[in-house]
Amino acid sequence: MQRAERNIGDLLEQLRADFHQQRQNSIDAELFDLISGFEVLGGR
Repeated sequence: MQRAERNIGDLLEQLRADFHQQRQNSIDAELFDLISGFEVLGGR
């Protein structure tokens, strides 16, 4: 039973890390789009 609980904990930790990485990738992509659009419009 302890092994199952540890496995669940490890899996949840990995899922949280994956979620946060995907979320950060999405945020980065949106920021790059905004910056690119700003530069195209003559922002610099």
